[in-house]
Parts: sequence; C-alpha cells; structure tokens
Amino acid sequence: MAKHRAPRYVRTKKALAGVPVAAGATVVGLGVLSSPASAATTHDWTGAAQSAVAVAPATPAVAPLPVVAPEPVATPLPPIAPAPTAAAEITNSAGAVQPRAQAAADAVVAAVPGAAGITIGGTRASAADPHGHPSGLALDYMVGTDAALGDAIVAHHLAHWDELGVEYVIWQQRILTSPTGVWKAMADRGSPTANHMDHPHVNYRA
Repeated sequence: MAKHRAPRYVRTKKALAGVPVAAGATVVGLGVLSSPASAATTHDWTGAAQSAVAVAPATPAVAPLPVVAPEPVATPLPPIAPAPTAAAEITNSAGAVQPRAQAAADAVVAAVPGAAGITIGGTRASAADPHGHPSGLALDYMVGTDAALGDAIVAHHLAHWDELGVEYVIWQQRILTSPTGVWKAMADRGSPTANHMDHPHVNYRA
C-alpha cells in the first residue's frame, strides 16, 4: 500500500519552523501565509523605504558673479606751458624808452595779430615835441599801408586806455585825448608820415 504523504505546504511550514523569525514578523512560504488572519492585513512599506534612504539636502545653484573689467586709469595730461610773453623790438636813437612805453608795446605785440612784425619807433631827438619821443614815452607803430592793422592797434589802446597809461593817440591826421572823447582833426604837416597816415602815434603818461 502507498504511504500517505503530508501536503507540500505542511512540510514547508515545518521546514521553516526551524528558521529564527524576528518578533512581530510574518512568515510566508510558497505563497501560503502562516496565519489566515494575517492575509487580510497589508503593510505600507513606503515610509520605511523612504526612511531608509538618506536624502542629501539639495545645494542651491549659485550664479557666478559678473566679471567687472577694471576702469582704465586716465593718463595725466602734460602741464600746459605758459604762453610766451612777446617782447616788442623798439628802434631807439636817443636811449631806451620808459618802462611804461616798453610794457605797452609788449602788450600790443602780444594781443594784436600782425603787430609783432612791424617796426616800432621809440626815442629820437625832437625840438618840436620834447615831451614826446625825446622823453621815451612816445611810440610810432609803423603799419605802412595796412590801415586795418593801424585801426586794430588804436582799438586796443582805446580798450585798455588806463591799463596802458595812454595820454593821447594820433592816427590819420586826427588826435584823441580820452577814450570817451571825440577825434579832432589836425593841421596838414605836408607828408603821409608827418600826418600819421602810415602809423599810429601813442604818447603814454609818465
């Protein structure tokens, strides 16, 4: 007669009976639960799985700082050289002119375009006007036929009358004794130079 064999699941259960099981754990073998009551019980393993995984905190991405180019260093400008002071060349035949006359001629040459290239007459002997050229306080600005240059020299004296120490101006047979005065006609002396047609004559105060 054939021997009766226990069901497979019974042997499996007996085989597993010797395996140590942690307290509270459910033993499952070949799809057969050890307790029918535990079949209706389900367990959510999500939390356990999540707790078992260590999640490193995310490091926020840091945007790189913009690269700022250094500002160019301004190159210092070279010092401005002082404007040269023009020294008027005065033709004298009776000694040097007075400092006031020399300073006035220097100012005219420096300020009036074209005046630096003309002849400036200074001292000379004269019996008719001892307070003029013989005194060293009179100058003749010889402009020749350049009447426009003569007008510019006269205009400069009018604009700086007190500064230059002007006493009177003679130009084109007329005389002016004040910057706010009126030009007065003079007598004919017989020649363009004697009538001051080719040069302004300026007398300066002592």
